[in-house]
Parts: sequence; structure tokens; C-alpha cells
Amino acid sequence: MSRLRVLTILLPLTLSAAALAQGPCPTQEILGSAAMRSSDLVCIVPQVYGAGGLVGIDNGGPLTATKFHEVHFQASSINSFGPINAEIGVQLSQVPLASPVSGFIFANGVMQEATSFGPVLADRAETLGKRRIFVGASYEYFDFDKADGVNLKSFGAVFTHEEEPTICATIPSTPCLNGEPIYTNDIIATQNRIDVKVHQVTLVGTYGLSDKLDVSVALPVVDVRVAMGSNATIYNFEPPPVNHTFAPITTNPRETYISPFNAILTNSDSALGLGDLRLRSKYVAWRDAKEKSAVAVGLDLRLPTGDAYKFLGSGTWGLRPFVIYSYSARVSPHASAGFEGNGNSILAGNVTSQPVTKAHLPDVFTYSAGADASVLRWLGLSADYIGTSLLNASRIETSTFTDFIGNNHQNINTFVSTVNQANISAGAKVRPIARLLITGNVLFRLNDAGLHFKPSPLIGVSYTF
Repeated sequence: MSRLRVLTILLPLTLSAAALAQGPCPTQEILGSAAMRSSDLVCIVPQVYGAGGLVGIDNGGPLTATKFHEVHFQASSINSFGPINAEIGVQLSQVPLASPVSGFIFANGVMQEATSFGPVLADRAETLGKRRIFVGASYEYFDFDKADGVNLKSFGAVFTHEEEPTICATIPSTPCLNGEPIYTNDIIATQNRIDVKVHQVTLVGTYGLSDKLDVSVALPVVDVRVAMGSNATIYNFEPPPVNHTFAPITTNPRETYISPFNAILTNSDSALGLGDLRLRSKYVAWRDAKEKSAVAVGLDLRLPTGDAYKFLGSGTWGLRPFVIYSYSARVSPHASAGFEGNGNSILAGNVTSQPVTKAHLPDVFTYSAGADASVLRWLGLSADYIGTSLLNASRIETSTFTDFIGNNHQNINTFVSTVNQANISAGAKVRPIARLLITGNVLFRLNDAGLHFKPSPLIGVSYTF
């Protein structure tokens, strides 16, 4: 075959691969081997194999160039990891905040001593009181370890080669089966670990416009840390010279070359900044004659002030009407329900496309029930069941992939369904002086639906003026 003929065949393939390499996280132009990883956390998972993805070193990846074709595992790796990335991003935007609930209630300017100090992550119907001010700050920590029951600390994923429908016809010497080159059956099997940790400080404030109406603001300051490691093994089913291999010489400090067919690749970064600002209004719509039972209605507005590319915010607005029932006494039961409608966000879309595409952030149905009690004049306890349903959200599940010669490999599949999360919140509030409260709480996830976290501690302080 003439050199011109070979160039005629290879040039379109090379250009196609270079164009595809521009897809992942388009925060910059990717130009061949000069490609650089993005510093955005939304790109940690897609770019674990490099800025170009799971392609050759001439396109910013870790693999060597191959004879007569480019290395084409990028689309498969993106399709496998994309939903994981979306699930992490979407559910980080739903991390619970400490409620802007004052531990003290005022009526006609008089503090109601015969009440409890209120819940921590849930809410009660009673409002703060006319011209009263409540301010507070809390710290929460989340360490995520599973996604839909899949262990994020150790899970398998298999990447398949793209089809090459023209090679067998244009290069007759290529070993083919059913019109496809044998090498298109090659796979890259990986064992992976993803670590996601969140430190969140929330500043809250509430002002009583009247004895029945108050308004609140909550502003989180978020520190998100994401790291990924992937141990990748190449399985070739065609003899040299077409074998896929890892490049033995690399300038990538996050790649550990073990052999031509095995390498470990890592990617990590962190981000610190403001999260999404939340505004709330709450109105007591009904109260019984004894002023014990009450029903309140309200509206939460979430503004996209957090950077979604850095997993600090949702990337879109959210509007949540809600209703609350509570009974005011030393033991105070309460229950609430709300529905948050969301707009379109990059977190639910495709950050590996060029340009980036957005999709509808899953709407969320929330509900809670529990009670808080005044044990002593200076001590209150609270416990709540908190349920969250994310509608039509990306999810993953484990599966098995059988390769060309019948060997099985651990893999993951993706699907879309409603995520029903169940949590228990248990906390205490201590009153050292006057109207100062110190809060401690632990949030426990009861099931594996969605992004699962280990027991999440909270500590906070608040004062009511």
C-alpha cells in the first residue's frame, strides 16, 4: 500500500479522534498532546485518564498510537463514568442545610418558655415573632462512600473499543470478523475508587415581619474535595502490531506505568467557595384556639450562586413550596412536606460535549416527621425521619461484562429512576446562657439509594435577639 494511500486512510481517523478529544470538560481547547486537565471538580472523573480521555498520547491520553487506527476507548469511558459524575454533582447540590429555626418563640413580644428548642434539620410551623432576629452558624461534614449500593471505594468498569466499519474494506490485510477488525473486541477493564468529601459551614438569619410571618436567608460556604484512582488493564485479542498498550514514557505525574498492559491513573482537586443562596418565607396559616397546634405554609427559593463546575452549587434555580404542622409544648411533634421544582443545569447534562449541554435537574419531593423535647430548661433533644425523593435521576448498578473469549469482568450499568432516600436525624441543643444555643446533631442514612454518606456530624451555635 502506498504511503499516500495510508495517509488518506489515517488522516480522517486522526482528525476524528482529535475532535472527540475536545469533548471532555470544555473549559479549554484541547490540542493534541499539549492538552491540560481542567481544575474544575466536575472534570475529575471524566479526565482521570488525562485531558483527552482514554486515547493515545498524541491526543492527551495515556495509550500509545496503534497501527492503521487511533485508539478509540474514549466514548465508552465517558458513557460509563458520565452518569456517576452526574449523580455526584446532582446529589451534592442537595446536601441538607441546618434549618433557620430559632430555638425560641415569641408571641406578642413575650418568649414562650413552655416550648422545646425546636428541630435541627427539620422545621416547625411556629414563626419567630414580630421584629425578632435569629442568627446562627453551623458546620457539617459529609463523607460519601456509595452510589446506589455500589461501593465507590472499589468498583469495576469495562471500556469497549469503538466500531471501525471502514477498516476491513480499505485495508484488506486487517484480521476481521463479521466486517469488523478483531481489535475492536479489545477492552480495558478497570478497578476504581472515588472519594468525595464535603465540609460545609452554613450562615443563617431569620427576621420576624409579624407574629405570623418571618423571612429567612441561608448561605453555605462549601469545601468540596474529590479524588479518583483507576487501575486499568488492557485485554488485547489480536496479535501485534495492532496491540493497544500504555505509553512507557509519560510526562503525566498522575500516571503510574506498570507494564504495557497495566497502569494506574489518578486525578484529584478541591474547591472552596459560596454555595447556593436560599431565601425562605414562612406564614402561620392556621392556629387552634389554645395556640398549641399550628399549620404553616412557606416558599423556599434557591439561587444558583454556587459554582456548579466546582460542585459548589446546583447550577440552576429551585423553587420549593412547603407545608408544616407542629404542636407547641415541651414535647413538640412536627411534620412537613414540600416539592422543589428545578431548572436546567450542567450537573444533569453532559460536561463532555462541545459545547456543554444542560438537562433538567431532578425535581425533589421532601418530607419529614419527628419530635423535639425540652428535657431541662437548658437542654433539648430532637429526632426526625427525613425522606428525600429525587425524580428521574441518574443511577448506577453493578453488572458483569463477558469479553471476546468468554472471561467475565466487573462492570457498571446506568439507568434513570426515582431515588428514594431515607435518613434519621438525632440531635441536642444546649442553652448555656440567655437565648444562646449550642447545637449538636448526627444525620444517618438508612438506605443505599443515591449518593450514600457515612454518619454526618453537625455542630452549630445560634442566638435570638
